[in-house]
Amino acid sequence: MRHKSRLPILFLVGLNLTMPLAGTSQDVEQTIKADPWKSTGAVTMSHILTWPKDSLKNDLPYSYYLSGSLNTTLFGVVSVPISFSYTNNKFASTIAYPFNRFSIAPSYRWIKTYIGYASMTFSPYTLAGREFMGGGVELTPPDFPLSFSAYYGRFNKAVEFDSTLMQPIYRRMSGGVMVGYKSEMFNVSANVVRTNDVEKSLSLNKSDSTYWAPKGNIAFGINADAHPFENTTVSAQYAMSIVDNNCSSDSTGSAILENSDDTHRYQAYKVSASQSVSFGSIGVSYEQVSPNYTSFAAYHNTDDFRNLTVDFATRIGPKINLSGNVGYQRDNLDNQDVNTNTQAIYNVSLQLTPIERLSFNGSVSNIQSYVYIKDVVEKVSETNQYQNLDTLSYTELNFSANGAASYSFGDQQALSQTVSASYSYQKASHVQKYTDDFTGTNIHNLNASYQISHNASKTSLSLSANFNHTDAGEQKSDVYTYSATLSNSYVKNLRASVSANYNTVDAETDYTIINTRASLNYSFLQHHTVDLNFSALTNNSKSSGTQYSLNLTYTYNFGCGLKRTDGKCHWYSDF
Repeated sequence: MRHKSRLPILFLVGLNLTMPLAGTSQDVEQTIKADPWKSTGAVTMSHILTWPKDSLKNDLPYSYYLSGSLNTTLFGVVSVPISFSYTNNKFASTIAYPFNRFSIAPSYRWIKTYIGYASMTFSPYTLAGREFMGGGVELTPPDFPLSFSAYYGRFNKAVEFDSTLMQPIYRRMSGGVMVGYKSEMFNVSANVVRTNDVEKSLSLNKSDSTYWAPKGNIAFGINADAHPFENTTVSAQYAMSIVDNNCSSDSTGSAILENSDDTHRYQAYKVSASQSVSFGSIGVSYEQVSPNYTSFAAYHNTDDFRNLTVDFATRIGPKINLSGNVGYQRDNLDNQDVNTNTQAIYNVSLQLTPIERLSFNGSVSNIQSYVYIKDVVEKVSETNQYQNLDTLSYTELNFSANGAASYSFGDQQALSQTVSASYSYQKASHVQKYTDDFTGTNIHNLNASYQISHNASKTSLSLSANFNHTDAGEQKSDVYTYSATLSNSYVKNLRASVSANYNTVDAETDYTIINTRASLNYSFLQHHTVDLNFSALTNNSKSSGTQYSLNLTYTYNFGCGLKRTDGKCHWYSDF
């Protein structure tokens, strides 16, 4: 999913002011002796030239990226980090999440505020890290039992209907509050989150076939945890989410708390207990989420399941670590589906080090989770690090298994060598936001590599082979990747490397990608760094032939401030 902005500017500013409480005379003395002022920062300018232009992409033939950071510390207790970035590249899009953004988050002692683009979390079932454009506040006084959090802002920008969208997107506004109480024995908090589509944000005709009704949601949540005994923790979470699928002004269910055919109520709760013991830790948890449970203030919710699990972590001797959880899961809680699935659920990880230079690790899990999986063809065809900044893809993992082994040998002081191999399998469902696409896929990935380093000449060579097989029903693809990288840093402050990747995609169609890269990195006068990267990408599935990219990056580091020496302040600069 590509998020494309209508503005050619990417702007990001972060500001954080922190001043911890100086409750003791020692803290006050350290503050007085600290340097009054210290600032460090960096400015980076990147120029990217690409030719010939790719007719399938909207990339500019020339792009530049300017970014910078500045961190100022006052008396060792006040910190002011600021960062920004700016680009002339246009990420054209109809997606409602803007790529250009700014954020300011000043805080003083136990008061923290959010201005601009920010994210907060109340509960995994209500507000769960969803980014908003607006304002928020968190009040967590250390010597007072009550805490308070609140936010209000915009989740989505309005996007009118066009042929590329399955549905139009309303401007979606949201706000919420959370109040908490804490003591030595227990903590408890309650929160409420209200989210609504703004009906007037789109010019839709209700009699038109493309009309899509605005929606609303209100979610309530309670979180609690207690410590009834030593090394014992008991916790509980409960949430109710009410969704109105038609909150337009003339609908009968415009009030979200009223009963109507468009209003649906969902519940979710989880209780757990854990105990630390001599050989590790053990715990038990029970979780149940209603079918179709959703909160507009969370990116994704896994629904329609009941889980009972036992968690454990232990160390078996000095060389084996074992952890995970096992349990029972059932879906189709309302018996509305034709089939009901019951299964054992598990998530187990093992680490083994039989000898000093040999290590094994592996894991297997069938617990559902959302992750980002980057398309392998997209990865091998990148010509610069900025190429896919505006690309997002959500994937729900239903099963995953991973295993890896590594062995080091040779003289670590002269000629060191390492061989490694890994295998991963993922059974997943790809989720595309704002569409109904839900495609099941099976992904196998096998990798083997060899690396040799000659320490005297500061030269290293790495060779690797990778195989990726993706099975998405009628669509199947095999990608073979062979890579070689040679690097040297024998000359002081100069590092050079060259690499080549040969990729075969679907061998029966003779679809190949060859990506050759060369780079130079040079540091001079302590504060200056220049990086020069060249890439030549050949893709025989495109008529444009070989595409070339040249990336020149300059970085300047600096510092200054007032330093205290022998009770006196002295100005210093490191430019």
